Amino acid sequence: MKNIIYFFRKLHVKIVENASAIKRTAVRWSFIGILASSLIGFIFVISEVGFDTDFIFTDWYNHKIEWIINFLMLMYAIQVLMVFFPGKPSITRVNLYIKILLLFLLSLHFFDFLHFDLGIEHQSGYRLEWLFNYALVTIIMVRAWSRVLGNIYKNKISSEKLFIFSFLILIIIGTLLLMLPVSTNRIITFTDALFTSTSAVCVTGLSTLDIATHFTWFGKIVIMILIQLGGIGVMTFTSFLATAGRSSRSLSEGNAVTNMIVGANKRRLFNALYSVVFVVFVIESLGVILIYLQLPQSEFSDNISRFSFALFHSISAFCNAGISTVPNGMMNDIFKDAWGIQLTIAGLIILGGLGFFIIINYMERFALMMRNFVKHTILGKEKKYEPHLVNINSIIVVRTTVILIVLGTILFFIFENNNILKNFSLSEKIYTSFFSVVTARTAGFSTIDYGYIMVPTAMLVIMLMWIGASPGSTGGGIKTTTFAVAILTAFSLGRGKTVTHFQNRQISYQSSRKALVVILFSIMAAFIGVMMMAWFERDVNFEKLLFEVFSAIGTVGLSMNLTPLLSEYSKYVLITLMFLGRIGFVTVFVAFVRKTRYLLYNYPEDEIYI
Repeated sequence: MKNIIYFFRKLHVKIVENASAIKRTAVRWSFIGILASSLIGFIFVISEVGFDTDFIFTDWYNHKIEWIINFLMLMYAIQVLMVFFPGKPSITRVNLYIKILLLFLLSLHFFDFLHFDLGIEHQSGYRLEWLFNYALVTIIMVRAWSRVLGNIYKNKISSEKLFIFSFLILIIIGTLLLMLPVSTNRIITFTDALFTSTSAVCVTGLSTLDIATHFTWFGKIVIMILIQLGGIGVMTFTSFLATAGRSSRSLSEGNAVTNMIVGANKRRLFNALYSVVFVVFVIESLGVILIYLQLPQSEFSDNISRFSFALFHSISAFCNAGISTVPNGMMNDIFKDAWGIQLTIAGLIILGGLGFFIIINYMERFALMMRNFVKHTILGKEKKYEPHLVNINSIIVVRTTVILIVLGTILFFIFENNNILKNFSLSEKIYTSFFSVVTARTAGFSTIDYGYIMVPTAMLVIMLMWIGASPGSTGGGIKTTTFAVAILTAFSLGRGKTVTHFQNRQISYQSSRKALVVILFSIMAAFIGVMMMAWFERDVNFEKLLFEVFSAIGTVGLSMNLTPLLSEYSKYVLITLMFLGRIGFVTVFVAFVRKTRYLLYNYPEDEIYI
């Protein structure tokens, strides 16, 4: 008996002494189990859903998925239990809550309330339990592998290359998903699938196919997800998944996200990521509600299709994608005379084009104003004053956006008054001009046929597409701040000043240089793109080619009805331009050009004749 007691005491001492090693081993192997099983499960999901065009869910696949879910539940149970085990590694409270939530969702398949048929379009019906399990396995796979990729990237790749490869990976995945038989009503080529995927990820909206007729509901869901991920930024999303709740975060990940989202303070970066997701969710949810309530019930067979329509168009509008699931887009009868829906979409486009941190910046100011109102008016206390709460970036973005929209609306009205707008009433002319200018800045929704606009109008739209949206937004273009800094620098140079000032602030020399480089690269890319497409499309009007190229570079999506008629070579030119326009020409240049070390000396300065 004494020997048994002695054995257990020694075992207890060994466990306590090696608690960290045991915990580390258990966490590591359980995570490997999650990685492997979720990937295998996702392969089963793709093979069942993607290649079964009739969507008859077989028991063989579902039994396999159930075994995988049971295994995943065991792995997550181990990870949750290890949290209460002494030793390291430790996890944050948020990560613990996420694991408990996933463990709870995995356990739902033991209950009967998910065990019924939805019975949609097929006599065997859809088991909600199966759909739920498929979605859950996919989410777990994405989350687990995002964390792995984040750990690989943080020491092996620069932030710029991370940005580029994240977009490339998402585009490739989207292309493969869109080529599945279940995604399309008819077979499409690899080029068309790649073009559609790139257009969705880069939130452009150009399309060689009719989204409404060529793609099934599954394909449209894939496109919607690609738009959402591309709109809020691949790195924002993957970094949020990979770093949310983790106790340690790499500097390279922080720099990568900071480079994409201009204006973020590194010390507040990860709080800002949560704010981004919250802002996106709130604005898009509000858009869904407003669009849903204004949709005519007679145009839809049921409330599910009505809701899915509102959801897709809210995401497409806020992400400035301009992709629609109905034939002819905004020129369809659903949108005809639906000024409320169009105004909602225009509002979503403007908010998406302002930039996440511009919105958050003004939300902070509004919150301060409300607190001061309550303190001073109701409680009689002294107001709180915070200098420069709205930073110079926010001021430049808002003022430039307002000027572009107002001036653009006036010019569009003047140019098209006796052309496309000829038979419109005065209010319709003003609103159509306003909506067209708003969408031309990166969204791509269209209530008019751009194939019949005047040449001055085409040049106006090209300029708006070239300028684009704002930094850190869902839109493209050279950005409003780049354009504003270039204009301010030109005025300063004309006045003989050596520095540029705005709102009692001096704009840094580095900002002026970056603006010049961005403008230079965008113009060079446009010239090369037009030159190549003019070679491939020798019978096409030059104006249409120019319009198409700037639409791709600005990730806008407007077209003079040329995109579906392009040759394979021209499609690849536009694919490249859409990709470069979304990630930024400077980002590509910096990513693949060797960095120079800081010099400890300066060469003699000389003047160059200009």
